[in-house]
Amino acid sequence: MNIQPDFNTLSYRLDGIEKQIGVLQNQLQHYVPVRENELQLRNIQESVHDVKDDVAEIRKTINDMAQSINAQRESQSQLQIRALYIIVSAGLIVVTGVITFWLTHLIG
Repeated sequence: MNIQPDFNTLSYRLDGIEKQIGVLQNQLQHYVPVRENELQLRNIQESVHDVKDDVAEIRKTINDMAQSINAQRESQSQLQIRALYIIVSAGLIVVTGVITFWLTHLIG
């Protein structure tokens, strides 16, 4: 009769262990997807951060290029103004020379 209660105790304990294993499996099934979701979320956050940094760098590059283009335009405008000034001055010198030549020949 001593053997019978031991089997009942073992059977009861095995039932309890099986229930605990079932609970553990259920928790693991929830834990793994949650952990995977956390990893995926972290990867997505890192990707978003990288994209944000890339966009900021591109924006800085575009602003630098725009400033460079504006500086080149100003420089080109100043150069064009100088060239126009030289051409007008040369034209006035030629016209003045022609008028002076004409007046000296007309008077003389």
